Amino acid sequence: MNRYEIIIIGAGPGGYPCAIRLGQLNKKVLVVESKLLGGLCLNWGCIPTKALSFAAEFVDNVEKAKRMGFDVTLNGCDLDKLRSWKENVVKRLRTGIEFLFKSNNVEWKIGTARIVDEHTVEIEDGGVKETFQTDNIVIATGTEVVSLPGLEVDHKHVIDTDDALEISEIPAKLLVIGAGASGLEMATIYSRLGSKVAVVEIMDQILPGMESELCLNLLKILKRSGIALHISSQVAGYEEKDNVLEVSIKTGEQVMKDTFDKILVSVGRKPSLKAFKELGLDLDKKGYVKVDEWMRTSMKNIYAIGDITGPPLLAHKATKQGISVAEHIAGQRTESGNNTMPSCVFTIPPLSSVGLTEAEAIANGRKIAVGRFPYRASGKAVSMGETEGVVKIIGDESGTLLGVHILGSESPNLIGEAVVALDKGMNVADIAESIHPHPTLTEMIQEAAENFLKKAIHVANK
Repeated sequence: MNRYEIIIIGAGPGGYPCAIRLGQLNKKVLVVESKLLGGLCLNWGCIPTKALSFAAEFVDNVEKAKRMGFDVTLNGCDLDKLRSWKENVVKRLRTGIEFLFKSNNVEWKIGTARIVDEHTVEIEDGGVKETFQTDNIVIATGTEVVSLPGLEVDHKHVIDTDDALEISEIPAKLLVIGAGASGLEMATIYSRLGSKVAVVEIMDQILPGMESELCLNLLKILKRSGIALHISSQVAGYEEKDNVLEVSIKTGEQVMKDTFDKILVSVGRKPSLKAFKELGLDLDKKGYVKVDEWMRTSMKNIYAIGDITGPPLLAHKATKQGISVAEHIAGQRTESGNNTMPSCVFTIPPLSSVGLTEAEAIANGRKIAVGRFPYRASGKAVSMGETEGVVKIIGDESGTLLGVHILGSESPNLIGEAVVALDKGMNVADIAESIHPHPTLTEMIQEAAENFLKKAIHVANK
């Protein structure tokens, strides 16, 4: 009989860790994935984007090497080799998931799932349908690309991020619509690979919702790198003329026209509801699944994890939720927890944040203080040729740590210290009093904490 203890729909960064943890707990699990193991993050999102972002940094590294005295020349990029390298990274990690499934007795199927009721799932593959019974269902179906009216993706002139990640060609001029994480990461990649890039954002800052001071600093850095940014603007329309796109960009009452070879639409995502749209689960106003503290939906024995539950749409959030659900189902977890959630944007340089922004802290009625430490004052950063950026620490007047935001080289690797500090209830003085190794970039976090307390050594305490 086709019966399992748990059926998980979706093998992305929420679904596959949930399955592996359940396998470790000796549960009989079936994972259903409509495309490829690893889902959006591994195959079309986090991993390929970061692989290409890392590659794009070599352009800057060549210039740094020249300043250091090395006789190096950058003679373009073999796109076939770059694409092959990116695909091999993805394939290796995808193969790793398959190995882990096998090692933990997790079964999986390729197919399109439909939840019939809280204990029944129908799977279709190649026109063949099978019905499976289960005690619990975990929905991890993620999100889909949002299209813009009048700028529908045709995969030729107007492309999405999936198309952009194929890097089949480098357009002479590329317009990116949307200055969120995906839009700015792709803008940075294509700029370094040779495109003249412009970005249009309807909101009044890039990376809406992140620390505005650092976003403004990043905006200036991106402009200096050659990327044009149009903030509080929108694309009013475009016309194709001789395979060139004439685009109208509206800022306030002004409309400017420019020509581009490609338009990349990166304006967000919407929940993927196909597997359960007829089930009647409670959804919020934007269509995301409502869940309780244990990620349980409005129907008994059906859980939802990851992007399908709403923002922030982060892979590490999905993974944490997947593992928590697995342990809850297995009776191993008695407290849901309230983990601190970091966010990283892999531009050049990258921006990483955790906790409250300055604006959020003030809006919450906190009387705040701020500590800062610039990269240009760090011996390690200067020796690396990475002087763009700043560490910003936000706390209240009693010294309670509220948020840490880092713009600069290696910030995604640095932010982990702040995550632990916030998660464990440390205050700013705890960070300042902890000895950090010298010379390292992590010293900047200590110095920013000391600046908060008006006792930093290597920067003026204002």
